[in-house]
Amino acid sequence: MTQENSTAKPASGTPTWVRVLLGVSLTLNLLVAGVVVGGILGHDRHPSRPEIEEVNLGPFTGAFSRDDREAMRRAADAEGLSFRAMRREAREDLDALIGALEAEPWDQGAVAAMIGRYRERTLGRIGIGERLMIERLEQMQPAERRAFAERLRQGFDHGRMPPRDR
Repeated sequence: MTQENSTAKPASGTPTWVRVLLGVSLTLNLLVAGVVVGGILGHDRHPSRPEIEEVNLGPFTGAFSRDDREAMRRAADAEGLSFRAMRREAREDLDALIGALEAEPWDQGAVAAMIGRYRERTLGRIGIGERLMIERLEQMQPAERRAFAERLRQGFDHGRMPPRDR
């Protein structure tokens, strides 16, 4: 009488090298998926460098190509202009204004001074944007300026910008 050993493992039809290869393949797929997911999450936490829109050119911003906006950003960087610092200063001004508006007693002089400072910083950013825009337009070939003018016209015509005076 033969007694079967209950602890014996049935023979698998898959060779060991195939199982190892599948394990390695699964590991590599998980590593690739981890890199992709990590890249997406990392980009959300650390977005790419902002473009020239930080010095908003109003209705002109959308008419400039991405390359034009990048060239204007590089020109500003070359001059040592810091859009990040400008944004931080504007935020500090706004925080101070909000604090003054909420304060009791009301101090009209302090609020007026803060609004004036905010206006001056805004006008400064507008001036920088205007200068960068004019310098970029001057560097364009006539065909590029005509294309810019057409994009500007289309922006107005499609309601993406304020209506033009009639």
